[in-house]
Amino acid sequence: MNNKIKTILMAAIMSSVVLTQGVCVSAAQFDDGASAFSDGTGSVSALASTLAKQTEEQTQEFVAKEEEAAQIREERRVEKAEKASEKAEQEKTAVLESIQQTVEDTKKKIAEEAEAKRLAKRQEVVNFALQFEGNPYVYGGTSLTNGADCSGFVMSVFANFGYSLPRVAAAQCEASTKKDISQLEPGDLVFYGSGYIDHVALYIGDGKIIHASNAATGIKISDYDYEQPAAVGTFME
Repeated sequence: MNNKIKTILMAAIMSSVVLTQGVCVSAAQFDDGASAFSDGTGSVSALASTLAKQTEEQTQEFVAKEEEAAQIREERRVEKAEKASEKAEQEKTAVLESIQQTVEDTKKKIAEEAEAKRLAKRQEVVNFALQFEGNPYVYGGTSLTNGADCSGFVMSVFANFGYSLPRVAAAQCEASTKKDISQLEPGDLVFYGSGYIDHVALYIGDGKIIHASNAATGIKISDYDYEQPAAVGTFME
């Protein structure tokens, strides 16, 4: 029971005592006891008892209301705490989702940058090779300017970028990482031959190749399927 309730009960008790004493004194002042309290202290006691009972009932009612109010306050406190906890959990989830999204975006960006670099390197090889279009074909040659055969041309182009390829087309095919023709990318090698590999070309994209074709045409651009490809391989990522 809190201090407020205790104070009310004490005040009620003191009021009852004072009232009882006051009534008894007044009754004693009557000479023959004939007054409004004609039956003596019995009526005074009954009045005091009635007042005490009423006070007790009022006190109990007050206590009940206080307990009810306290319960409501507690329920509101719990509800408020639950809402705060729920909000905190939602904020935590939002932060975690944001972090996860940032991580995914970063991974995606890194992957995209890596892919862009990969394709750029392949295109760099192609662009380098294209500048030698029209130069002469020389059997056994490896010079990009003075003349090269098909495998010499490819070997010399890739040597410029730090790749060490075998000298002849068949060996280049064997050493390369094989790919399906549907996966052709600029920078891949397309091999030709019936029964064995005897020619190689550099795929430059859009269905085209550049290769040291023969003495009559030199280094030129052709459709990749000008002849049925025997294999596709690569030395690049």
